[in-house]
Amino acid sequence: MKTSSLRLMLAVLLLGAPLLTQGCSFSASSQSSSESSASSSESSSSSSPGYKEQKYMEDVRDYTASFVKSGGRIQDFKGRLGDIARQHEITNWEENLVTYEGIGRGLGKAKASQIEVDTYIANLAGGDLKKAEAIRRGYDAEK
Repeated sequence: MKTSSLRLMLAVLLLGAPLLTQGCSFSASSQSSSESSASSSESSSSSSPGYKEQKYMEDVRDYTASFVKSGGRIQDFKGRLGDIARQHEITNWEENLVTYEGIGRGLGKAKASQIEVDTYIANLAGGDLKKAEAIRRGYDAEK
């Protein structure tokens, strides 16, 4: 009896061993798949700053359009831009070209005249050609 029990155990082990390795392989495959999904999620969240900047630009556009229609002091305009930037976790908004493109888009949305556009460029770009170009690019894209 002992011999047949031993044979039976040996048979179970021999037949079960490949199943165990397949189970481990499946588990490793699942883990690899999970890691791949996590990596993919991290990758898409790293592209989020583009999304965040897009939302920021839209808010700058909308604020600029309403400011152009209602009027006000340029200092108040700049102060509110800083508030919008902070809400979107944008640092150093004065150097961020997305800000200026948003301003240009707001000018286009408000159907600002070329004189108004030139005035905003003079008051906000401070002679910086890249900022001026970003305002013009935004204006042209929105009008």
